[in-house]
Amino acid sequence: MRAEVAIDAVTSAATGAGVSAHDATIVRIGENGVVLLPSAGVLARVVPARGSNSRREIEVATWLTAQQVPVVHPARPEPIIVGQYVVSLWEYLPDSRPADLVTLAECLRRLHKVAIPTNLLPHLSPFDKFEDHLAMGAGLDISDSAFLRQLRDQLSAQWATAEFTLGEAVLHGDAHMENLLVTTGDRTAFVDLEAVCIGPPEWDLTLTALYYECGWFSAKEYIDFAQAYGFDVRRSPSWPVLRLIRMLRMTLWLAQSADNDPQRRRQLRHRIDTLRDETAPAGWTGY
Repeated sequence: MRAEVAIDAVTSAATGAGVSAHDATIVRIGENGVVLLPSAGVLARVVPARGSNSRREIEVATWLTAQQVPVVHPARPEPIIVGQYVVSLWEYLPDSRPADLVTLAECLRRLHKVAIPTNLLPHLSPFDKFEDHLAMGAGLDISDSAFLRQLRDQLSAQWATAEFTLGEAVLHGDAHMENLLVTTGDRTAFVDLEAVCIGPPEWDLTLTALYYECGWFSAKEYIDFAQAYGFDVRRSPSWPVLRLIRMLRMTLWLAQSADNDPQRRRQLRHRIDTLRDETAPAGWTGY
């Protein structure tokens, strides 16, 4: 998604909802967009209308709040459709920072203990929207797409027979430090709830373990995380397939925002090359 598209969609949605958007500022751009409206104290999420889960995301936030799980609160009870996009408005926590890994582990453990609801959440689908993401990826040639499809097919077969130690639970779905905020008043809040689903808790633990392998965390930070949660996903029999699926998804995510960004395009090429020669995630940088 391009930054100007996200700004235009949010400005239109906010204006229609009576929310000031004159100072709209991009926070993050990828497949989706996150835009801050400082004067209104609102954070807006922009997603393509096709396959949007924005309405369910708002319902999930309300349900998790009732389950005493710390989450961000919607600023408007309904999403707003703007052309080909859907905009949802959320409270902005101006004094917040990403949680440390121990806090993330503790909050994930709390989330994973919630009773699984009926008729609210989908089951985890690791390859959901794969073809859409591949088609939208910048800097991918025919051979890249063929390789990534082949890797997807290989991993899909392995996923079907993977063994999980921790059973099933309610998952965040995209659990990393920046999706759990901590305020100066010690409030914690999960954000980006569109991927909340039912599945093996190992899925929520994999990103932190993979980021450690990328060199983004120290050994002590990762050990503290695993100890705080009470399980090291790298010891799971499913770790090899979880690890590769996450790297595939991270590569496709980067492809969504690599257009007109030489540094991101170089990193995208590096990720594909290292997936090919099986040296990934050596040299992977974060965005």
